[in-house]
Amino acid sequence: MGKKDKTTKWTSEFSDEVIEFTQPDIMLKLIATIDEKGLPHITMISSNRAINRNELVFGSFTEGLSKKYVKQNPKIGVFYMTAEMPFKFVQAKATFNHTTTEGEDLEHFNKSNLMRYFTYVRVHTAYYCNLINTTSVRNLPLFGIVKGIIKDIIGKGGAKTKLEEKRLNVVGYKLFKAPIAVRAIAYVDPTDGFPIIIPCIQLQAVDHNRLAFPPSVLKEDLSRIPPMSKVAVFCMNFEFANQLVKGTFTGIKKFRGIKFGVIDIEEIYNSSPPVVGKIYPKIETIPKIREFNL
Repeated sequence: MGKKDKTTKWTSEFSDEVIEFTQPDIMLKLIATIDEKGLPHITMISSNRAINRNELVFGSFTEGLSKKYVKQNPKIGVFYMTAEMPFKFVQAKATFNHTTTEGEDLEHFNKSNLMRYFTYVRVHTAYYCNLINTTSVRNLPLFGIVKGIIKDIIGKGGAKTKLEEKRLNVVGYKLFKAPIAVRAIAYVDPTDGFPIIIPCIQLQAVDHNRLAFPPSVLKEDLSRIPPMSKVAVFCMNFEFANQLVKGTFTGIKKFRGIKFGVIDIEEIYNSSPPVVGKIYPKIETIPKIREFNL
């Protein structure tokens, strides 16, 4: 990690550079909200950009959990990252303000390269948010990512659990075990209650029940995650299959002489078709009562 990462400062306004940075249709754009239990939740929302120095807007064409959560708790974390190397990213905190179902921002989203050819699916609601603070455009050092992948190969096997249960399904395990995939961690900042999203490409599955990451890049950012806090981890491959894991960050520990941040899996959400929603723990259902006798 370079000195620039150690001295990264948050400011109260988007710079012209950051506003321009958020405009492309093809880039990773994530929103972190807070669920009904006070835990972070991550959603990929590509219709999402800064519109002036103090405001950002994101669009809705499906009714997912993030839209529900943002109305219950207006504090959000926002993350933008380029789709090609060298990776660059911006983090922001904002508060949800209001929605609208018409206007130039909806027209902009629906004319984008992602939406313009959809006939039956449109961005129907715009969610406006007031900026609290933001970083400048930051670099995600490739050397640190490669270094982390090498550390994964050497040391992550020492962090395996002894659980017989397999919480990650076949798809999820494949996503989180892959050496290279888009991965990010969200936690709730205890100083102000806002979620923060940190890119963590080097994070991988240790087994079906635990994730681990060497803090080989953005070490200062990752060190601010409070031990035993609840976190959300978003993972997506280059075919856009993705899952969201929620669990407890148990802290930084050594395995085979290498430091790893450890996350024990507690909940899993599938974010892409055909099954959208919580897939672990399984939702218990009660058979329909057809007869009732005293």
